[in-house]
Amino acid sequence: MPKTSESKVILLNHIDPSHFARTGVGCLVLSHDGKIVLQQRDEDCQTFPGYLATFGGGIEENESPIQALVRELREELGADVKIRDVVSFGAIVEEERNYEALVYLYFWHDKSNTITGCYEGKAEYYNDVSEIEKHPKIMGDVRWLLQECKKRKLL
Repeated sequence: MPKTSESKVILLNHIDPSHFARTGVGCLVLSHDGKIVLQQRDEDCQTFPGYLATFGGGIEENESPIQALVRELREELGADVKIRDVVSFGAIVEEERNYEALVYLYFWHDKSNTITGCYEGKAEYYNDVSEIEKHPKIMGDVRWLLQECKKRKLL
């Protein structure tokens, strides 16, 4: 049975990004045909090798979290993301990152089929959450987002 990691929700009105070593974004993506799309990190990746992760990355200087998300999904998937189509879930810290990185989390359904490929790691497509839960290495933000998306009936 895969290890369950612990994530902690951070209220957005209580966030001081300077208290964290790093800030980033992560997104659970639903393809145009209803498949859950996650990033399978390479085994030789410097951080979190072999983990199943969200698409996203670090927030650059003078960039808002939503701007970072749009940029990262364009860089990693070639996607054309419209902000109005993004669902925000707030931010968490997680065990895998020693609770030192603040990650803003999102859900995006690529209804217009704009994904052109996967340019970082490997895109894995899943029909349902039960398939994902069988993976031996799942990042905490993925587990948390899956639960929240199911609660909101996005999946």
